[in-house]
Amino acid sequence: MTKLYLLPVLLFLVFLGCGQNINLDREKENLLKTDAEFSQMSSEKNAAEAFYTYFADNGIQIRPNGDTIVGKDSIREHLTSPQKYILTWEPKMAEVSNSGDLGYTWGTYKTKFEGPQGKPLERTGKYLTVWKKQNDGGWKVIADIGNQDTPK
Repeated sequence: MTKLYLLPVLLFLVFLGCGQNINLDREKENLLKTDAEFSQMSSEKNAAEAFYTYFADNGIQIRPNGDTIVGKDSIREHLTSPQKYILTWEPKMAEVSNSGDLGYTWGTYKTKFEGPQGKPLERTGKYLTVWKKQNDGGWKVIADIGNQDTPK
């Protein structure tokens, strides 16, 4: 008789564990929005502060032709430069895992800076950013890589 009372409790616990409904389309939209806000902050403030704000504490930046930088403090330090430059990007697509806790965005970026003799220069490229869902429901960058287009 006791076993009959346990059956509904066990079934309830099983369904409770399986009952996470994740709206992947909404999560993709949220991730694209977050990436766009990240770019906006980079444009309005600067890249160093934007990366510090949106990166996880142990996030990594994989740089072409340079060392990988680990940790948002180190990334901010590396991006802090006396040379004025503007880094912006446009996310093109996001994907989110079925579990809803990992995702990535990719898109194109543009860097504007002052070159030799004060001549304005612009570089473009593509990027891929890996994001992890945080306990508060927000997204933080755990890995970022970009590759520069061939200068024209």
